[in-house]
Amino acid sequence: MGLAMWGGVDAPATESFQFSRGVLFQAGEAERLQAYLAKATLDDRIDVTIIGHSGTAGDATANTELSQNRADIALEAAATLGIGRGRLTAIGLGGASPLAQESGESDRAWQARLARVEVSMQVRR
Repeated sequence: MGLAMWGGVDAPATESFQFSRGVLFQAGEAERLQAYLAKATLDDRIDVTIIGHSGTAGDATANTELSQNRADIALEAAATLGIGRGRLTAIGLGGASPLAQESGESDRAWQARLARVEVSMQVRR
């Protein structure tokens, strides 16, 4: 499963899934998310944390709402697979935790790359 041991609790395995605009996944990302989340159906001790992100431009409140909507979409995908809601956490951070802008990357490309959810799985001991 790729979860590494760390102090008696497995360190979380994290994967990022990109959105193209608003709450629409980039091509292939919804399927990739479902395949990733399916790993959590193998063990009831696996907790899933979903962090939604947005760009940093525009209204901070709207960005936080958008990022929460993204996180909720991923949460619903997990629930649809049968992962109990007690094992799921979804948080929207808006643009509060941006990725670093790469050298030579345009502002537009960077802002687009920020539209994502990060999904972490951790095994409880």
